[in-house]
Amino acid sequence: MNKILFTISAFLILFLTSCEQNVSYEGVESAGKFFPGEENELNGNAFVLADDKYMDIVQESTDAYNNRDWDSMKSLYRDEFVENSAEGMTNYFENEVESLDMNITAMLPVKIKGSDVTRVLTWAVEDRQFKNGQKERHNLFEIYFIDEEDKLGGWNQWYRINPDPEVTSHGLPEGGKIYTDNEYDGRSLVFSNRGEVEIMEAVVEAYNNKDVEGFLEHFADEWRATDHEGNTELRTKADARERMQKWFDETESIEWKPWSIYALKIKDTDPGSGITVRSTEKRVGKDGSVWEKRLVEWFYFDPSGKITRFSQFAQDIKPEEE
Repeated sequence: MNKILFTISAFLILFLTSCEQNVSYEGVESAGKFFPGEENELNGNAFVLADDKYMDIVQESTDAYNNRDWDSMKSLYRDEFVENSAEGMTNYFENEVESLDMNITAMLPVKIKGSDVTRVLTWAVEDRQFKNGQKERHNLFEIYFIDEEDKLGGWNQWYRINPDPEVTSHGLPEGGKIYTDNEYDGRSLVFSNRGEVEIMEAVVEAYNNKDVEGFLEHFADEWRATDHEGNTELRTKADARERMQKWFDETESIEWKPWSIYALKIKDTDPGSGITVRSTEKRVGKDGSVWEKRLVEWFYFDPSGKITRFSQFAQDIKPEEE
């Protein structure tokens, strides 16, 4: 605590001291540096302040955006932007959002020496209310580009979503909670992005095609499997290859039909991830038998990307539900 108080006190002293100093900008005509690479002719050039009129152009665009007025907005933009954005923006304004409120809190118009393009840097907070009931609040940093004819060419946007559930109902980078008896207890979950969804789609396709090798391609040499009756066993590729081929030969048709696949992992851990597949499956045997279930299945992908654990939960499908 003493260390924290000392740090805060030191900061306040430094802040108050700096406020008392007179800062002179005399002789400062440019600042900063633009360095995208030697291939760019402006590489190494400094920034200079631009005319405040460019802030007015950005504000006018923002006002039209808040009013969901594409006609007013597009009059401020270059033809290429209008052609590429008309359909998407019109659909967004008319069919997706109920209200928009972007409040710009700071703007800075600048140019790179040697360039006719003006960049207007903006900081803003935006609230979006969607017609489907969803809502979002974003803290935004944007760079607008304005050509020599004072036409907007578009913008680049960076954002941080506000996690307060009063203003944001979806889209957070993390969520949920894991309950364990180890050091990961209480951590949130994040989406995993190692191609697990595409791998599961390939596994499903191979299974439906009775392709044993294609099905086993993404499994480890050994994995632990628990079926919907609670039976658990350690399986190997060699054993599974023989058993699956025999079972496929006895099956007339298979239809494994997923309707959702999502990959999650515990935040701030190794790349291992859990993939949940919700689906229906119908198997028709050559003896006329039928096995049909509604399934929830969980696959664990180890850090190397191989499936090492599998658990299955099932419900019967009643005839009237088919």
